[in-house]
Amino acid sequence: MEAVLAVAFVAALLVVSTWWLMLPIGAGYLISVVVTAVRRSPGAGRLPGLWARLGVGSALLCAATAGYGMTRMTTSFRLDADDPCTLSDDLLDNHPIIDWPLSDTGCRGYESVPAFVNPVILLLAVVFSASVVAMVITWRGQRARPEQSMSTMDG
Repeated sequence: MEAVLAVAFVAALLVVSTWWLMLPIGAGYLISVVVTAVRRSPGAGRLPGLWARLGVGSALLCAATAGYGMTRMTTSFRLDADDPCTLSDDLLDNHPIIDWPLSDTGCRGYESVPAFVNPVILLLAVVFSASVVAMVITWRGQRARPEQSMSTMDG
């Protein structure tokens, strides 16, 4: 159990510290999807690689949005013992450090996570799931379809 918590902490730390790097990379993947779809508009939906790029781009943007939201939380990851909003050790045993969806009302009573973060995370998670399903379906469709020989295509 301690190993799982350590891996989760390191993953959260990586997401929080590299969200600014994942944002342009994910946007680049999505731009490449749009360019490929425009260039090959009639048959673009039958390309498993297109769906794979859409999945990678949406996953990176989802992680970047979560990282951005976590950096905007006011009470999480505080180390000041004199701060009344700091989570004590007995509270950490009963509650997770990070709420899902991201929410942090803190001691002041207002939400510190920007309003767009949770809907964007949900939307990108749905796009990722749909792109994985579409990638598997198109990949299986290509494997099941017999390859046309060049002689049948000429006539």
